[in-house]
Amino acid sequence: MACAGTVATSQPLSDDVLSNELVGEPVRITTAAPKATRRVIVRASAPKPPDNSVEGELTARVTARWIPDDPAQTTTPWLRVIVSEEEVGSGWDGSTVLEAGRPVTLEVFGRIPRGCELNTGCEWPMNVGFELQPDAVPGTVELEWTAQATARVVDTSDVPKGFTVSVSAP
Repeated sequence: MACAGTVATSQPLSDDVLSNELVGEPVRITTAAPKATRRVIVRASAPKPPDNSVEGELTARVTARWIPDDPAQTTTPWLRVIVSEEEVGSGWDGSTVLEAGRPVTLEVFGRIPRGCELNTGCEWPMNVGFELQPDAVPGTVELEWTAQATARVVDTSDVPKGFTVSVSAP
């Protein structure tokens, strides 16, 4: 019975539409300046948009290289990546341990908030944040990153004709 009630009350969703992959400018953070944030804009549009809302996710893929100032250093600091709505500040995060000489790849997903009506033009400013363990031994992290969005239309099982999703740097 509970399962039938769930199915009956769930909203239909269109298939997911994938955006372009934005290749961000490389980022360097250090133990002296352990944080950096990059802003991206996610947009969804359609030539003849219906009166439906849009929801989705933003995925950041990060490759990190840890370079300790002292090459003999074997300490392994952590790196945290945060994907968040710009206005909210808090978001979804993932972390990994860094090892000198070994690139590490991390993927973090953040939710694009529901509520934007497609017929009004949907645009979401999002942040991709990078944070090195603050008390780590001196060193640098070189970061290469990409961002890609997936979006869908709520209350319809059909993708509107010409529906597109894009990610760009401001």
